[in-house]
Amino acid sequence: MADGSFRLIIRQGINVGKIYDFRKLAEEFTSCTQAEEPGTLGYEWFVNEDGSECYLNEYYRDSEAFLTHFASIGPKIGQMLTISPLLEAIVLGDPSAEVKRALSMLEPKYYMPVVGFCR
Repeated sequence: MADGSFRLIIRQGINVGKIYDFRKLAEEFTSCTQAEEPGTLGYEWFVNEDGSECYLNEYYRDSEAFLTHFASIGPKIGQMLTISPLLEAIVLGDPSAEVKRALSMLEPKYYMPVVGFCR
């Protein structure tokens, strides 16, 4: 586990008939994040077989990287949640108090690092 890095895992529903809109917005979020945020180390969307739920796996170098991402994507989150409502949020790692405040609206569960590594 890298010092200061953490993951945010989001589970969302996808409203019936909105899979196309969801995919379009997910692609927009991803391309913007990849192009403009070097501190975002991973940003991956996964959709279940029937298109009714998804997971977003976000991996940040540190709290500052997340705050940069939040400033960029934050204003668009409402648009995504309209078509893909939040079901669960999990934080793996120990982000700063400022990140925890930014995430408070998601009511995430926090899991602190114990032991491990990433390559």
